[in-house]
Amino acid sequence: MCLSFPAKVIDVQDSIVFVDYGNGIIEPVLANGFEDLKPGDYVIVSYGMIYEKISKEEFDEILNYEKEINSVIRNV
Repeated sequence: MCLSFPAKVIDVQDSIVFVDYGNGIIEPVLANGFEDLKPGDYVIVSYGMIYEKISKEEFDEILNYEKEINSVIRNV
């Protein structure tokens, strides 16, 4: 099983990309060959590496899905 998380790109420094997973804490991850990243882009991160670049709409959809899952888990 692979754990992947949506994140917003905050800064890019060579092959290191600083992302925010939505909790306000900025963490470094590897660009993993994505050379066109810039602040404001949205990505999927898995095991400290960028796995995929996504749209803002996809990012929002994933976050909403996560909120729904958390709500269901809390009510079980």
